[in-house]
This record gives sequence, C-alpha cells and structure tokens, in this order.
Amino acid sequence: MRHLESWLRLSFAAMCVLLFVSLAVSQDDHKFNISAGGGFTVPNGRSGLYLNNGWNLDFRGGYNVSQYFLADLDFAFDRSNLSSLALARAGQPGGYADVWSLTFAPMVRLAPKSPVDVYLIGGAGLYHRGLNFTQPATFTTFACDPFFGYCYPVTVTGNQVVASFSTYKFGYNVGAGLEFKLGHTGLRAFAEARYNDMFTTRGKDLTYTPATFGIRW
Repeated sequence: MRHLESWLRLSFAAMCVLLFVSLAVSQDDHKFNISAGGGFTVPNGRSGLYLNNGWNLDFRGGYNVSQYFLADLDFAFDRSNLSSLALARAGQPGGYADVWSLTFAPMVRLAPKSPVDVYLIGGAGLYHRGLNFTQPATFTTFACDPFFGYCYPVTVTGNQVVASFSTYKFGYNVGAGLEFKLGHTGLRAFAEARYNDMFTTRGKDLTYTPATFGIRW
C-alpha cells in the first residue's frame, strides 16, 4: 500500500507540472514533450497463467523532431498479484510481481493537426522484473494522539515479504493510441495500449499489455 500511495503522489505531481508548463508555453512554441498516465495491465499468453490483471504507471518525455515524430524516453511501472496457480506451485499464501522498464520509444502521429489524433508507438530497452512472496504478519508500531500529546504501542496486521527475486533483461514494446486536444492549452488527453515482451533466459518470455490513460503536453 505504501508503494501505491507513493506512486499516486508522484503521478499527481507530474500532472501538476504538465498543467503549469502548458499554461506558460503555447502548443506551437515548444520543442519538447512530457506525459504521465496510469491504467490497468493484462498479462498475455503463458504469463496469464501466473499473473492476475494489475495496474500500471507511465512517464515519458523527449524531443519533438517534427509534428509527426517524437523521440522519447519512456519509464513504465507495472504490478500484478500472483495467480492462485502460481501461489500453489510456490507453496506461498501471497505474492506479487512488478516490472519497470526504461526504453527509447519513438512515437509517430498520423494526424497531429486533428482534434483527435491516432499515433503509433514502439521501443526497446532495459526491463527489470521483481518477484515477491508474502505472508500475513502482525507488527508493533506506535500511534500518537494529537489531542493529549502522547504515543502508545499498537499491533497492526499486514503482509510481510518472505522471499524476493529480481532479474534484468532487454525487451521491447509496440502499440497504438489516441490523443484528444484539450482546447488551446497545449495539453492532450491520451489512451493507448502497448504489447510488452521481456526476454527471459529460460522458458517463455514475460508478456503483458498495459492500457494507459493520461495527459501529454
């Protein structure tokens, strides 16, 4: 939960930056772009046997070579809980997998002057997968009473990570999306889906498709 709250705060901060910049510079003046978004993630193929549907966050930015071509760097984070099949095979009551990627991901706009634009996107780069198994546990912490001004120990329940594994591999992604101009602010709302393939040393590649919704300037 702490990780989710941190990512949500980061997403909100990124949205605020986008709004501030768009008010300062018109759409026709800038040579750079930034965007932030989030959504849901669906594992594909064999990966769907071991992962449930999850969620994602995405941050990207780069240079506008032209109205049609954007040369961007993309950072994406995806997280999914392990399926009951994966947990049964591991003999663990809980667990999750997360993937972050840093890729060079150019974007091609097909109709940049239209209020609704279709674009193609794809890239390749570094992928990191984390695998964590968890068990229920109780923790002792301190709670403070702001009225009386004293703190006291309390017992709370949560999940404790009992085993963790990670690996780095190369991978690629390819997809398409829609952009919607938001008046004359320089902002565009977007919705996109990208197929991701993270290479593995053994077995099938890790494949998944995030559907992401956000704001681009």
